[in-house]
Amino acid sequence: MEASDTEKNLSYGVLLDIYGQLLTERQCELLGLYYNDDYSLSEISENTGISRQGVRDAIKRGEAELDRLERSLGMADIFSEAESIAAELESTAEGASPALRQTILRAASRVRSLAERQSGAGDRDKDDPEI
Repeated sequence: MEASDTEKNLSYGVLLDIYGQLLTERQCELLGLYYNDDYSLSEISENTGISRQGVRDAIKRGEAELDRLERSLGMADIFSEAESIAAELESTAEGASPALRQTILRAASRVRSLAERQSGAGDRDKDDPEI
C-alpha cells in the first residue's frame, strides 16, 4: 500500500528536520520549499531560477538521500519510538499520586529531550553558529 501525499509530505518533512544538515545546502533549500513550505515545482523554479525539471530531479535526489540516511541510521524510527514511550508515560501518570505523577512526567520529558537531541529535531536553527 502506497502512502498518501500528505503522509509522504509529513514523512519527508520529518526526515528533512532530522537529516537536513547532511544534505547539500541546495537540496535542503529545495526540499524545505517543497515539503515544509508547500511550494509547487513551478513556484520553486520561478523563485530559484532552476528549470522545473531540474527542481524535480534535485528533489528526487534529495528524497533518495533522505531515504538512504534513514535506512542507515534509523533516527526517525528511534524518535518515533521515544515519542510513543513518552506518551505512554504521560498516560500512566494520569492515575498516579501527585509525587509519582511529577516523577513520571519528568521522565517523559527527559525521554523526549533525549530523542530530540539524538535525532536533531526540535528548535534547531541552521543559521545558529553554535550548531
